[in-house]
Amino acid sequence: MTGAATGDDATRDPLVRARLVDPADVARLAGLAADGPDEMGRELAEGPAAVEGALAAVEHAAPLLAALFDQTRRTVLVGTGASLAVARTAAPLWRRRDRELGRDQPLVIRESTAAVLGDADGDAFLPTDLVLAISQSGSSPETVAAARRAAATGCHVVAVSAAEASPLCEVARLSVVTPSGQEGGAATKSALSALAVLLAIPGVVATDAASRAALAGRLRDVVADWPSAAALGPLFAVADRLWIVGLGSAASLTASAGLLWHEKAHRPAVATSVSEFRHGPVEAARPGDAVLLLDVDPPVTARTAYLDLLRDELNRLGVPMVTLAPDAPADQPGIRLDFAPGGPAALGALLRLQQIARATAHAAGTYQDGFRVLRAIVHAAPDLD
Repeated sequence: MTGAATGDDATRDPLVRARLVDPADVARLAGLAADGPDEMGRELAEGPAAVEGALAAVEHAAPLLAALFDQTRRTVLVGTGASLAVARTAAPLWRRRDRELGRDQPLVIRESTAAVLGDADGDAFLPTDLVLAISQSGSSPETVAAARRAAATGCHVVAVSAAEASPLCEVARLSVVTPSGQEGGAATKSALSALAVLLAIPGVVATDAASRAALAGRLRDVVADWPSAAALGPLFAVADRLWIVGLGSAASLTASAGLLWHEKAHRPAVATSVSEFRHGPVEAARPGDAVLLLDVDPPVTARTAYLDLLRDELNRLGVPMVTLAPDAPADQPGIRLDFAPGGPAALGALLRLQQIARATAHAAGTYQDGFRVLRAIVHAAPDLD
């Protein structure tokens, strides 16, 4: 794991050695407390407890969830915005776990709006579906309307929400309540706890008391290691454009990162997979840009070689690459995820992304509590039922 480039440690940081960041900027950011005083810092510090509580909620609901799975043929995850991003992040890990256990129930991801505006995704709810509808507030009009349509079709609906007294939970047969509480800005602790639920339901992460306490403890270590994230903020703050590229199970984490960058850092960012980036968008990459690579899967020789190829190509273009992965090279800019590959690493990566977005916003001088546009100009959709 990289450390903050402060004092005598500055010359050890690859970004400082390459003169890509000013050590004074890194030191200034590292001096900002991990848990505030800004709203985002406070909410990031509450993320580990929200994850622990979410895992406990899944354990409590496990018998009812098992009964619902026994009555259905397909599982459908429904959401929009950050909720959709975490559903897509959980999906490959969920499917891998199903294969390991010999389960053959299909898993489908549907965007809430497409599910209610004329079935624009070409799919439709089936009476034999188990629908997991995800909404932090429980009042997203698009997701509530999708859940109502699913219930009217005869589906079993499970709500994943932080608000038990909400329209979404009223529709659901069962609610898994994530104790993330209110958020004033970007989806941070709510996204983290929702991802934990979607990884716990299929058994990707364990929910027993010892396991959830251990995972929450590791996430608290990430919160405390704010200087490692602070060391990356100055690079991304001055980048003309940030390319956020993911591989394998981390490919959909890029969408979560892109939302954070636009909501909090207010900086240009493009989220895509590694392969998609190399087969087109790389034409637009310039020396003033930066690349953030996400990887949460176990090391595979072929994948390591593929990423080395990408790193070499970016070096030839003069574009720095920062790696966020369990096996991030110690001599390259980045942060090594101190988590088991797969589900735990995905949770650790999401929390790190949230920290780095906060660091970028403060380094760029663009940070502000709340939203500039959402809640002020973009209003809730009308009733979509």
